[in-house]
Amino acid sequence: MADHDLLIEKLGRAITPVTRPWLPHWRVIAWIATALPCGIAASVWLNRAHTDWSQAGAVWSILQLLLTFSAGTLAVRNAFLLSIAGQRPLSWKWFAMLASLWLVSTLLNLHLHHAPRIAGHEEETNCYLFMVVVSAPMVALVIGYLRRTRTLFPARSLGAAGTGVACMALTLLSLCHPTHISLADLLMHIAATATIVAVTIVLGYKWVSLAD
Repeated sequence: MADHDLLIEKLGRAITPVTRPWLPHWRVIAWIATALPCGIAASVWLNRAHTDWSQAGAVWSILQLLLTFSAGTLAVRNAFLLSIAGQRPLSWKWFAMLASLWLVSTLLNLHLHHAPRIAGHEEETNCYLFMVVVSAPMVALVIGYLRRTRTLFPARSLGAAGTGVACMALTLLSLCHPTHISLADLLMHIAATATIVAVTIVLGYKWVSLAD
């Protein structure tokens, strides 16, 4: 087209208004308000029972719940901050501190309150399966939120998002898990966390990358 002014005019008429994304903290609040109910709904299909907070080790379980929820909130916030140029995400040192506190409290709970093992006990929650299932809708939601703005650092953003989802899955698990814990439980929690983070990165990379 030789007439550049006409081309510019046509392109200008085709432009639609761009909706400004919410501030990161509002996006975090909105995500939590939608993701947790979806995770709870997904857990309905699983074999689970509500936590008996009168059991030994309840104080440790409450501490772990608070730590995982806090870490999940901050990790999702970091994922959203990384998707916006010029924003400064929270340092990894904060997450290392929270993870260390969670691990220490878990090991202390494991040492002080041994989980009873009953052969053929069907009421016990399968930790790995629970975390993976409840995380599925939360992963889809966080990828959808990140797709709204895309990101120059898809692996970092999705890694932070996956970590946040895994922490929220652990938070929900604490509501239907005995307050005592076994070594097998701890290993399943760690394995499920690694799975959730890896799946989030693999599934979301194409959708949130600016190069797409």
